[in-house]
Amino acid sequence: MHTARYRRFFIFALLLLSFLLKGLTAQAAVTLLEKGEQKIPLHNNFQLFEDSTGKLDIQDILSPEIARQFKPLSKNLSAGYSESAFWLRLDLQRSSADSNKMWLLEMMPIMLDDIRMYRRGKDGSMEIQRAGDHIAFSQQEIRHHYPIFKLYLQDTETTTVYLRIQSTSSVFFRAVLWTPNKFTETSDYIASLMGIYYGVMLAMIIYNAILLITYRDISMFYYLLLSFGTLAAGMSINGHIGMFIAPDWPWLVDIMPALLPQLIILVSSLFISSFLRLKETMPFFYKAFKIMQVMVLIFIALILAGYNTTIAEFVQLVGLVQVIFFLPICFLAGLRGYLPGYIVCVASVSWVVSIFLLPLRNLGILESSWITDYGFQIGSAMEAILLALAQAYRISLIKKESVDIQRQLLKISQQAEYELEAKVQLRTAELDDAVQRMKLLDKEKDDILGIAAHDLKNPLTSIIGMSDLLRKMRHQISEEQQHQYLERISNSGQRMMHIVTNLLDVNALESGHFHLSAQTVDFGQLLRDIIQQYESALKAKNLHTVVDIDSSVFVTADLNACIRIFDNLLSNAIKFSPAEKTIWLTISQHNGMGRFEVRDEGPGLSGEDQQHLFTKFSKLSPTPTAGEHSSGLGLSIVKKLSEAQDGCVRCVSTLGAGTSFMVELPLAAVSPSQVQVLTGT
Repeated sequence: MHTARYRRFFIFALLLLSFLLKGLTAQAAVTLLEKGEQKIPLHNNFQLFEDSTGKLDIQDILSPEIARQFKPLSKNLSAGYSESAFWLRLDLQRSSADSNKMWLLEMMPIMLDDIRMYRRGKDGSMEIQRAGDHIAFSQQEIRHHYPIFKLYLQDTETTTVYLRIQSTSSVFFRAVLWTPNKFTETSDYIASLMGIYYGVMLAMIIYNAILLITYRDISMFYYLLLSFGTLAAGMSINGHIGMFIAPDWPWLVDIMPALLPQLIILVSSLFISSFLRLKETMPFFYKAFKIMQVMVLIFIALILAGYNTTIAEFVQLVGLVQVIFFLPICFLAGLRGYLPGYIVCVASVSWVVSIFLLPLRNLGILESSWITDYGFQIGSAMEAILLALAQAYRISLIKKESVDIQRQLLKISQQAEYELEAKVQLRTAELDDAVQRMKLLDKEKDDILGIAAHDLKNPLTSIIGMSDLLRKMRHQISEEQQHQYLERISNSGQRMMHIVTNLLDVNALESGHFHLSAQTVDFGQLLRDIIQQYESALKAKNLHTVVDIDSSVFVTADLNACIRIFDNLLSNAIKFSPAEKTIWLTISQHNGMGRFEVRDEGPGLSGEDQQHLFTKFSKLSPTPTAGEHSSGLGLSIVKKLSEAQDGCVRCVSTLGAGTSFMVELPLAAVSPSQVQVLTGT
């Protein structure tokens, strides 16, 4: 019985002790400042009270009712975007009389608008110290890039410190107690690291500025803007904007943390679009980047208009999505064969990881720490270096493309040179041909003039002489002699007409003005008509004709052209036939062609004569038997007129045994009834 009673008492005592211990732990323990300690991170030393109205002052906070509402803070304050005022209570006590009396309270980040520290003095008065980016840097108690308050603990009694924090930006707070010597030592070390970071960024800016001046590429211009923006953002996060650039412009220091990330996202999207040539390679993503850029411009306008507090959380989330969106685009560009895309992807990963920490800290998801405070500088420096390498690699690709283009241009130039040389040679040959043709035409002109001067002179002289004789002595000359003179005048006129007609025919054929009109021509009847015209010439040399006509031969040809062919061939036969010889004239058909053949008993043609037989103005070895003149045009006219009518002309000759000329023209399809009509039978 007693044992059970003792057991119940023991359990009750344990429960009571547990309750008491829990009650004691509800109040944060006093922070003891031990001898030799030089740095004390205050991550779980504060007690917190949130003033949702933001209007309570220190006297309200010191009231017993409010004092009981303070609760221990197990980690650094991270409240995100809030309009509340946050009160932090910190109890400090020196552990011994020989421990440090002077301490420095360093607070981060610099973007908190209003920080106030309250501490009751020995005389009961309330001491107030202020910091925050709403106070000009030149008016800060200690001019350091982070807010710092001095704490002088004169005795070993407990000292209670109250901190009031309120900000329109994200509320997160981290504090460290330093001894002055340790703070100076660490601050110098951090300043050295920041100097290295700024040196790297400035080196990249100068390097890229030189590249921009040298190559004048738009992506280098965007990268230069990105480097400037990243440097400014790093200086803003570190508090160096207010420290070095705008010590008396707190409004600028206050707006920079909200404005610079948006500017960086804007310039980054412009850089990636240009650097990866998204407009040509990935048009869909190029349009997505354009939409992103428009959104960022809207955000920038709203921030400048004073709506940062209203849109801050949304802008942070959208910024995260935009930054993450860069990675697959860069990786996809690398997969498509553009190797600088891989480098940009790695650079973006390092930058995105560092950037990713800031919104998570600002949104209260991550606790403020060294990595969240300095991760941006590390990531942006790595990104700047990697992007510089990407630019260098891209420049090497541009140079390679330039060399390839130069080679292609050289090849094209050489090809063009070869083609030009070939064209020059062709044109030279054409000019030579033209010159030769001009010389030939000039010779032909001279020949024509010679013919006109020589061949027309004799008949004209004969005509003039005999006409003058008839005019002066007509009463003394018998009628028979007058008739003979008139006949000789007529023959001379016909000779002149034949010469002029040949000259006109040659000119018309060569100029293309000799127009042929196809019709059905009766070869037999045409030959009969031509023979009648040459009866006097045949009688003059006492030549006999043997005519063999196939009356069924009708050809498709031009009548005037056929007259010229028959006329030239018959006149040549008469001209080169000795007196009292025979001329055979035949009309027949062979292999669908109508044939006209003239055969004489003249001197015949040598092989060499036959080679130049149908050439204009050709001078052959045979000469007319009665001193008749030959212009050398008749046979060339016959050849051209025959071929122009889909026909041909051939010559068969044996030296000393006469010559035979045959002209063949296409037969016309004529029915028996049409034959009767054409022949008049």
